[in-house]
Amino acid sequence: MNTTDTAGTPGLALDLMVERPEIALTSGTSADHLLRVSPLVDAQGLRIEGELDRSTLPTLVRALASMAGRGSFCLDLSGLTFIDVGGLRALVTAAADLHGGHVLTIRSAPAQVRRLLELIGWHETPGLRLQAQACPASMATQPTPNPIATMS
Repeated sequence: MNTTDTAGTPGLALDLMVERPEIALTSGTSADHLLRVSPLVDAQGLRIEGELDRSTLPTLVRALASMAGRGSFCLDLSGLTFIDVGGLRALVTAAADLHGGHVLTIRSAPAQVRRLLELIGWHETPGLRLQAQACPASMATQPTPNPIATMS
């Protein structure tokens, strides 16, 4: 990285984004178009914050690939402000690619994300579990209760 550039130089910002994509990725046009991916403290997984669209999708794909082979993991989407269908597809694909009974648990998904997954039918993807809040510390595979069966 060229450290002689000033902090306001686009070349430096691009170098920082390439070297540390897990911290932040900007679209290059505005600072408010940001995706941040960071490790979870309370479970094996990642916290996704900001906007997930075509321009920030490569960062998510790299982050999900880094979790591959580690077994079950959790994604906390409580800080997600926008997601397009490409982002939804990346989440579902990561879950479908898990093997051996491992699960991708999505916690704290915004209401519109849950609704879209349900409308499309992707909430039933093998290996995907939607959860309201915290991921279990053990990340053990547990069956998701059937909400229809519990309503009496």
